[in-house]
Formats: sequence, C-alpha cells, structure tokens
Amino acid sequence: MAFYEQVSEYTYRLTVCQGYNSKGKKLRKRKTIKLDETLTQKQAEKELNRQLVLFEQEVQNGEYLDGEKITFEEFTQRWFKDYAELNLTPTTLVAYKQKLNDRILPAIGHVKISKLQPTHLLQFYQNLHEADVRLDSKYIPTTKLIETLQPLPIVQMQELSGLSVKSCRRLKKGHITDYEIAKKICEAYRLNIKHMFTCSKNKPLSEKTIRNHMGIISSILSTAVKWNIIKDNPIQRIDMKKAQKPKAKYYDDKQVAEMLKALNTEPLILAAMISLAIDTGLRRSELTGLTWEDINFETSQISINKQRHYIVGYGTIKDKPKTDAGVRVVTVSQTVLNLLKQYRNQQIQQRLKLGTAWKNEPYVFVLEDGTAINPNLPYKWFIKFLERHNLPKITFHQLRHTNASIMIASGEDVVTVSGRLGHADKNITLNTYSHIIKSKETQVASKMDEFYEKIIVHY
Repeated sequence: MAFYEQVSEYTYRLTVCQGYNSKGKKLRKRKTIKLDETLTQKQAEKELNRQLVLFEQEVQNGEYLDGEKITFEEFTQRWFKDYAELNLTPTTLVAYKQKLNDRILPAIGHVKISKLQPTHLLQFYQNLHEADVRLDSKYIPTTKLIETLQPLPIVQMQELSGLSVKSCRRLKKGHITDYEIAKKICEAYRLNIKHMFTCSKNKPLSEKTIRNHMGIISSILSTAVKWNIIKDNPIQRIDMKKAQKPKAKYYDDKQVAEMLKALNTEPLILAAMISLAIDTGLRRSELTGLTWEDINFETSQISINKQRHYIVGYGTIKDKPKTDAGVRVVTVSQTVLNLLKQYRNQQIQQRLKLGTAWKNEPYVFVLEDGTAINPNLPYKWFIKFLERHNLPKITFHQLRHTNASIMIASGEDVVTVSGRLGHADKNITLNTYSHIIKSKETQVASKMDEFYEKIIVHY
C-alpha cells in the first residue's frame, strides 16, 4: 500500500508499506518531496501520483536508498554503479577510487550520509593538511622492524600480509618500500607503522590535491541531493583555501638548443618523439596514441583524435580526448616532419627485416618488434635521457609548457596557442601561462618606443 500526506503548502510525505516484520511491526519507507509552486491543483495531483508510483517501484525493487540508514560508503558504492561507471572515463574512475579507498572512506565512510555535517568534512579537510597523510612517500624499515621480521618464515609473512615473496624478502633485508606494503605488513602483525618505518617525505599534500579530494566528496554528495537522499550538500557550507596554481616549468631557448643537440646522438624514436612534443605540445597520451594515418606529410598536419593510457587494473586503454577541443589538427614544422620521415623509413626497414615476426601495430611509436610502446614509457625514457646528458630536470609533460612558451615568445595570440594545445577554454591557457605572457610586457614597451621613434622621424 502507498499513500501521500501533505506536510506544508507545497511539501508532501510519500509512504510505502511493506507488510510486517517478525515482531509484528509495520514496515514503512518514507520520502519527502516538494512540488513546483507554479503547478495547478490538477497538475500537482497528477505529479504526486506519478512520484508515488515511482517511489513504490523503487521500494519494491530495492532501489530506494534511505539517507537515514545508509552510510556514505554504502551510497558511494551505489554512486559508482549507477553514475560514475556510466559517465566517467577509466582514468578518472581509477583516480577517484584511489583517493576514496586511501583517505576519504577510512575517514568518513562510516557516517550515515544524512548525518554528515560540515564539521565532519572540515575536520577531514584539516587532517589532509597534516604531513603524515602522503602515500607517495618512501618508507624505510627501522632496525626494530628488521629484528622483528628476521626470525619469521617468508611463507607465514606472505600468507598473513598478502604480499609477494619478493616484497617479504626485501622487507627482511631492510630495503626501502612504499606506503601500501608498509601498511600491509604492519596490519598483519599489528605493528605501529610510525615505529617500524621512517618516512622519507614529511611535507603535506598540496592544496590542489586536497581540493581534489574534497571535490570527489562534493560530487558524490551533489548526486545524493539530486536523488533526494539528502536535502543539501554540506560541503558547500565549509570554507577552503584557494589553491595556488604553480608556475609552469619549461626550457628556455638555450636549453632547448642543448636538448636538440643531445638528441642527435640518441635513437631516432626518442629524437622524433621529443622533437614532436616540443614542436606541437602534444600530451604523452596523445603522442602514444598517434598512428601513421594521423600524419599527413603532404599538408604537414597531424590529426589528434585519440589517446592511450596505462591504468592499473585496466591495462592500456585507448579513448577519445577528454573534451571536444582536444580533437584537433595541428601543423608541424618541416624540420620535425623530415625527422618523422626518417623514423618512418627506419621502421619500414625494421619491418622488412623481421618479416612475419613484426607485430604490425598501427601506432607511430613502437618497439623494435612493432609492438606499441607502453604509454608510460616516454616519461621513463625522457628522465634517463636528461640524466645521460646532464640536462636540467623537467618532466615529459613540461615539454608541452616549453612549446607554449615558444609560441607565446614568437608572438602567437592566446586563441591560437589555446587551440594548438587543445584547451577547452582560452582562460585555461591564460591561467596556466600568465607568468610567461606577463614577461612579454617589456617587449611591448620596446615596440611602443620603436613606434614613437618612427612617428617623430616621419613627421
């Protein structure tokens, strides 16, 4: 049986009865809704009946979630199934799950979602600013841990902790490990991680990373509001610091020249990859997703329409760029285009040499047997390349920033720069490279001086 009753002028309580429990108590599910104030009496009655039928179906199918009874963690599981897995990319899903499992759910997962208050979230936000919440730190076993583990059989350690034999052996020898392994061995033997390991990094998380955690919570709670599980989003009632965007790091002209010179002694695949990144500002995922069909040697253009990522638990996946602006066509310099031709010819010779052993994958950047490279490989290659030639350390992604600085220095307008980089909004470009753009102020002043001199001479 289902019925509704009026609570106030536009608010109604829906009730669905589900029989009786073993003690003879009537089982009811209730839900409060508010109707649109502009509805006529007849329209309001029709909407009420519609909402009542839907609510009854939800209850009967076990789909109704009661905010008074389910925890934040339980709702998160439903949110993943009914929203996140249908709308978010695998890359985003993995990032969300990691932050939820590592920090968010252990802190607030047990709280009933309707009881989650700004004070809970503010406490969590403040805890994230502490130095010992980092999970990317290196954990160094103390003498006390080594002495504790030495007499223990490897098989026992493996069974209790779930770690690999290799990890157990490394711990017994006192080798550096990461947070997950340190956590598992300490939980297995009920040890205090702070007493058993020395952490190599004690600096707190960045404000951007902290806000990312809070953003995930906010997204989940906003969905709970839309689904009528809670009335409002409590995270909107707490104040958070504004994240300071770090200045984009990049190479100057002299450093780029040194890098290009060093590439002359490197394998052609590395020279082509790094040169193309500097020339076009392509992301690592876009570079590893390029196929030869995407490169038009006649028009000197490259079509960026896909990307490749390696995700733990998923493997290597291929998908479209995140935004429509990410799908674009960029023109390549003739210098880099010639380098790509050389690399393609080398690849053709290798394919002929291997014959049927050649894997024949369509991607531009492949291993010696034709297998597409792992999307994470360019980063590792690049770091080792910089070390070999004693060049200043930057990340592979900062080649993209280097490209942007070159374009801005050459006088390209922000719209053009934004389009080539695949930014969804030119404001992203302005915010990311504002310090580079500001550095051009002195050049503008010099040009104005030249302008005034020409006017004085002419008139």
